[in-house]
Amino acid sequence: MDLTALAVYAESLAVGRQVAIFGDATLGLARKLADLGARSVHLWDPDPERARRAAEQAPHGISVHPYPPGDRDARDGAFDLAIVTDLRPFDSAEALMARIRDLVGERGVALVLAANGGAVPHGGPGSLDYYELFDLVAREFDEVRMVAQLRFEGVAFAELGDEDESPSVSVDTQLADGRSPPDAFVAVGSQREARLDPYAIIELASLPPVGDDQQEPAAARVDLEEMRLRAEAVDRELVDLRRQASRLPELEQAAREQAEARRLEASQMEQLARRAERAEQAASALGPDLERVQEAHTVELTRLEDALRERARAVRLLEAEVERRARMVHELVETLDDAPANPSEEDGLAEENAQLRHKLDVLALELARREADAQAAAWAVAEPRTSPEADKGR
Repeated sequence: MDLTALAVYAESLAVGRQVAIFGDATLGLARKLADLGARSVHLWDPDPERARRAAEQAPHGISVHPYPPGDRDARDGAFDLAIVTDLRPFDSAEALMARIRDLVGERGVALVLAANGGAVPHGGPGSLDYYELFDLVAREFDEVRMVAQLRFEGVAFAELGDEDESPSVSVDTQLADGRSPPDAFVAVGSQREARLDPYAIIELASLPPVGDDQQEPAAARVDLEEMRLRAEAVDRELVDLRRQASRLPELEQAAREQAEARRLEASQMEQLARRAERAEQAASALGPDLERVQEAHTVELTRLEDALRERARAVRLLEAEVERRARMVHELVETLDDAPANPSEEDGLAEENAQLRHKLDVLALELARREADAQAAAWAVAEPRTSPEADKGR
């Protein structure tokens, strides 16, 4: 598409406004818009070296920067009009459209030019059909109008001598074959309804006459350029396909490993589910046995506590008896110490003392045995239950 014609078509949106352009800095669109009355023009070129050279030669009112735009020279809502001359040089059309939406804000307008993918065999990088371009712009803008750029060849008949009135223009296409598709589409996007002339014919500068010394006509040069672009697009697609094909074994191996991992995970989950089900069944089956064991344990504890209390009472009685007899022995010893020495009586007392000591020893042994039994019973009561089977054995 002739970008100077695009500048003339968008003149009403550019006069006195801030304009942002995204594309090749050498195409002359920025200079044309500045000549038509744009207040300032900022251009972002995806080729950094080309942007640097163009920036050095840019006239007053035009600023050239490498893409993507930075925060200093591209504030949100700072532009009234943004123009994309070609989507092909940009890596991500979606990211570009999101940035343009921020730059034009709620009041600005975006014009996005894309080669008609339907008119190029197998499409091509950056070429979009009508619906693809519409969807791309509609993701970021509420209002989208589509404009087709068509080749036009014709003859103008203008009435002479009537200069006071603007003449009406009629277009007759009955001599055209009508089979040529649009070369490109222009999407006009905005958050508020923005419109350009619904039908505009822009006269271009006359082409130089074709001489005998020219190697090929202008139409042939255009066809060759289109063929070169298509060949480059095919080469890039082949490179992409080869790259993807080289990764197929790796992707297949990764897919197989992923499938095996999922299969193992599913098998483990199934085993865990079965084990959980068996555990629940076993717990349900052991429920009545556990209740019976608990009841028996409670009864046994009650019995042991009663026995301990009985033994404690017997121990207290024995302790009282031992204390009483100890007092008796002490009194007897004092009596013997105070009595006169009499051999026969001493022998009797010695024998009686021996008998008393023997009884005391027997009582001490009996007391120690009962204390040991009481301590063992206390340990048996305090010992924890290890399992229902142990409770049943006891």
